[in-house]
Amino acid sequence: MDKLISITENLVIRKFTLDDANTYFQNNNEAQVRATMPDHSHESFEEAYREIKEFLLCYDEMKMPYHFAITKNDILIGHVGIGESEIKAGAYEICCAINNKHRGCGFAVEASKAFIQWCESTFKLDEIYASTGKENIASNKALLKAGFVLNDVENNLYVNNLKYSSKEKTK
Repeated sequence: MDKLISITENLVIRKFTLDDANTYFQNNNEAQVRATMPDHSHESFEEAYREIKEFLLCYDEMKMPYHFAITKNDILIGHVGIGESEIKAGAYEICCAINNKHRGCGFAVEASKAFIQWCESTFKLDEIYASTGKENIASNKALLKAGFVLNDVENNLYVNNLKYSSKEKTK
C-alpha cells in the first residue's frame, strides 16, 4: 500500500506515522470529536500512540480497519477511515474527523470524496456507508455534499452507491 492515498486541491491523505501521535491525540480530544467519535478519543498520549501503532500494523497486514491522516500544508488536521459497519452487517463504513480550527472550510467533504474514490478502486465496493449523530447538522450536510443519501433514518445511516457514482462520472 502506497504511503500517499490521495492528493486533492487542498489536502493530502496519507498513512499515519508515529510522529503524528501528539497532534492526533490533541485533535481527537477536542470536545466535538470526543462527543461524536468517542472510539477515537484518548485519555493519554500513550493511548493515541498505541492506536497509531495499530493503524501501522493494519497497513502492514493489509487488513481493516484502515485509518489515514488528513494533512494541509504538512499539518495533521484530521483523519479518515474505513472498516466494517457496526450498524449494517456485511457493509463497510467510513469515518472522517477534522479538527476545530479547520472545520467549516469544506475539508471533510473534500477528504471524504477523495477517500471514497480510493476505497472504490482499492476494495471494488458497490456501496459504502457513513453515519453520524442526528444532532450533528454539519456532518449530516457534509455527507450529503460528499454524495451520500440517507438510507436508514432510525440509525442516521447514509449510503453512497459507488456503481451509480462511477456511471455518473463517465457521462
